[in-house]
Amino acid sequence: MPAMRKELNLPNALSLLRVALLPFVLWSLWEEWTAACVLLIVAAAATDYLDGWLARRLGQVSDFGKIIDPLADKVCIDGMAVALSLWRGFPWFATALIIGRDLLILAGGLLLLGKTKIVPVSNMAGKLATGFLALTIICYAMEWQPFGTFLLGIGMLLVLVSGGWYAWDFVKQKRT
Repeated sequence: MPAMRKELNLPNALSLLRVALLPFVLWSLWEEWTAACVLLIVAAAATDYLDGWLARRLGQVSDFGKIIDPLADKVCIDGMAVALSLWRGFPWFATALIIGRDLLILAGGLLLLGKTKIVPVSNMAGKLATGFLALTIICYAMEWQPFGTFLLGIGMLLVLVSGGWYAWDFVKQKRT
């Protein structure tokens, strides 16, 4: 039981809160409650920043946190991409690329975890991609064009770069 208590800390609770906010974000998007939607997206993005910062600051970095934080990011970004493709003109190719990259990252991470017993961590390109995708999502939710399209281009480039970076890391680590 003590190991479970170590995993149930404030940073990990914030990661779980991010996923718990997703249905409310989607509902506000569906109902076209734009201000509420943006506030909820900003709150979810704040949990993404705070969970890692608090984990390092409080000395509460855990393997569970290394898994749940990026998984929460993927669930939220992927869910929003699908919703925005359905309701706000977000390009389906972008949604497919984002989800495809995330599935490959998850599969590679599980393979490495099974082989090395070490939880892979996010890379800088992946963190930048997540940040730009969050900004892109806000622009599409608010229907702020052409800003959304511009940020989408940067986000897609970062998705490709981060995907290649993760693939390179997985290949390198698989060889060792």
